[in-house]
Amino acid sequence: MKNSRYGTLFKTKNGNMYFYDSGTGKIVTGTHEEIGLLKKILDNEINLDEVSNIDSNLWEFLKKEHLFELPEKNSFNFPTKEKLIQMISGNCSQIILELTEKCNFRCGYCIYNENVSKFRDFGKNDMSFETAKKALDLVLTNYKRDEFFLTFYGGEPLLNFKLMKQCIEYVRNYYNNIKFGVSFTTNLSLLNRDMIDYFCELSDADIAVNIMCSIDGPIETHDRFRRYEGGKPSFEHVINKFKLLVKYFYKPNDLNRVISINCVISPPCDDKKIDKIRNFFEKELELPKGIKYSLGYVDADEEVYDYFQGNLISLCDSDGKSANIGNATTEKILKTESPIIDRNDFNIMLNSITSVYRRELYDKPKNKGKSLHGNCIPGETRLYVTCEGNFLPCERVGDSPYIGNINDGFDYNVILEKYFLEYIKHYEDKCNDCWAQKLCNICYARNMGKVGVEEPSYLCDEMKIESKRKLINYYDILENNKELLKNAVHEIIV
Repeated sequence: MKNSRYGTLFKTKNGNMYFYDSGTGKIVTGTHEEIGLLKKILDNEINLDEVSNIDSNLWEFLKKEHLFELPEKNSFNFPTKEKLIQMISGNCSQIILELTEKCNFRCGYCIYNENVSKFRDFGKNDMSFETAKKALDLVLTNYKRDEFFLTFYGGEPLLNFKLMKQCIEYVRNYYNNIKFGVSFTTNLSLLNRDMIDYFCELSDADIAVNIMCSIDGPIETHDRFRRYEGGKPSFEHVINKFKLLVKYFYKPNDLNRVISINCVISPPCDDKKIDKIRNFFEKELELPKGIKYSLGYVDADEEVYDYFQGNLISLCDSDGKSANIGNATTEKILKTESPIIDRNDFNIMLNSITSVYRRELYDKPKNKGKSLHGNCIPGETRLYVTCEGNFLPCERVGDSPYIGNINDGFDYNVILEKYFLEYIKHYEDKCNDCWAQKLCNICYARNMGKVGVEEPSYLCDEMKIESKRKLINYYDILENNKELLKNAVHEIIV
């Protein structure tokens, strides 16, 4: 078995070297010579026992701290069918309704763009109220929690605003004992004053409304990939609708009126492009402080269509991910002396900081079973309902086994077999041989297909790179602005 499974070495911008131990979760540093010996162990150049003859002090330290003691086998935890039923029944706190399969945009990074080789056409179906009602009743009858979130998805959900409103009013009238909120993501193109007025009425009735707007930065980045069906640019129209939403819906510090922006960064990508996008949101668009934006990479496996150049860009051949958003944000944080992290920077770094700060940490390794990567329990906290009434774990999962439907309810056998037992069989040996097994946050959205696990060949290597990147970014901030990191961690805890 390869010694690389025991941990990894990483280096900060200040030149300091650290060792992350997979068994205990501990992160330690040492002299140049000590780090060199650890590297030789990890590279299988020397056996662990040989360290006692080379450096007795290091040997004693490794033994005292129980480093390099990761068990050869550490199984994944999974529930019994009875426990699974208990966890899901009456507990799903977010239902995501696919109001329509239709969309009036053809974004260059979407598989529904006819220019992409993996193209599949948008469907033509709308969800019926009867389907939506059955899904809501199934989740909300005998609901055990105090709060609930009703989320709408598409396609473009505002294409079926009528059904959106019907669903909201149904919950208001028939489940008025449950406090609930409303959320949806929109390209903004169909938004009008009547819709905005309705959302204002909801928020005034103490129903939280969260509207996420898809804007990909300034005109030269937005219009490069976000176009109407037929190829017409969308930037000017979208920005005008966004300003309308801000003017008539937004209220500072009102948690019932939340607007956010989701920005997808497409190739070609570099630090200059990220800076330009930040500058647009923070200065040109003059976002109120209460409106936050998030940055994410294009969600495509291989290629995107560039409307400016009229051709496909392969993510494999381009520098599409050469500029890492987390790295760029860390660089920005390191340049400030403020002990308070900017909200947008906090949102971008949240996953990295949380993963490292909340990692499993023990005095000595425990063979107690490990969590199933970054996966949720399908159906426990969220449920995606297709136009036809089939159930999926969430909106990010594409083709994967259905976990039930509106007529038969949850299919606990499928959940247990496909999302636990078969999944674990695929990953158990691979993960036992990997140093990042306890930091990995891979989820079903990345590795499930129609019949079960369909892992892309590059995925594990990508997750190891990402795990190491999180360690580096965390310790870069720790070394240079400990007070800022402390305040960020405090906010996560609170």
